[in-house]
Amino acid sequence: MLQSMQGKMARVDNQSYRGLTEDECVTLCSAPRRLPSDASRFQLWKHLRDEILIRLIYGTFARITELLRVDVPDVDFKYCSIRIKHPKGKAIFKIVDGKREHIETVSQERNVYYDDCTRDLLIRYLEGRKKGPLIVSSRGKRLSSREAERIVDHYARTIDIQKVIGHAKNGRENRLVTCKALREAGERHTDVNGADRDATARVAGHTVRTKELYYKRGNFEEDRRVVRKHHPLMREKETTGWTGN
Repeated sequence: MLQSMQGKMARVDNQSYRGLTEDECVTLCSAPRRLPSDASRFQLWKHLRDEILIRLIYGTFARITELLRVDVPDVDFKYCSIRIKHPKGKAIFKIVDGKREHIETVSQERNVYYDDCTRDLLIRYLEGRKKGPLIVSSRGKRLSSREAERIVDHYARTIDIQKVIGHAKNGRENRLVTCKALREAGERHTDVNGADRDATARVAGHTVRTKELYYKRGNFEEDRRVVRKHHPLMREKETTGWTGN
């Protein structure tokens, strides 16, 4: 009983924990630029790839598994877009006589978008390469999700924003900065800055209802701004009348 309650408490705490701020995300995107003055050609390439990876996660709202499936021909440099493919598509069902019946499988392809700076970095990173996986490991193979998580975690620790925010049932640490958290933050920050929520949901590959159900912690920055602006104690300029020793 106690373990069950602790598990529920941990899950609630993780869901309510604040998301990443804009400043944290922007700083994280530029963290790979911190290179030693005598960096080798390989180090330059690796840090360039790492910055592109982080910028694409934050900037496109794509899931990390989707980004790592992207091949070079899927990248459109003219319109700064990337075609996201789903090999199996999405199955459509209807209920017939109380049973679920498969109707069709529709394509789940969609476009996501990146900024001009990322385009320039991509051109430099690819060095004319026209085929193969977009994001590759040091061995030239398609980067794995686990490797991507390690890269994001490394730079989050480098700029000292990584935090443990709870533990899963198996004891694994839940961290503030992950690929998923970075993706969610990108969509949330775009919404807060005035974007159409339906449009950002389509780009992210889900619905507004999904956004409302699972992104509830997304108002952290706005809530903080409102409270700090309007609460009487927040308007105090100094602590007056304190005479303690």
